[in-house]
Amino acid sequence: MDPTFDMLCDVLPGRETWRVKVRVIRVWKVPNFLNHDQTNSVEMVLIDEK
Repeated sequence: MDPTFDMLCDVLPGRETWRVKVRVIRVWKVPNFLNHDQTNSVEMVLIDEK
């Protein structure tokens, strides 16, 4: 069975479930505004085969 993946350019609001195959090319942590020792979020830049 060949899995079908969605391309990143096809990801749109209104749908909650996606199947993507990507490579993470950059990742960084965003510190909390009030407490810099805590991470507020983890940001990523993704790339797919297209």
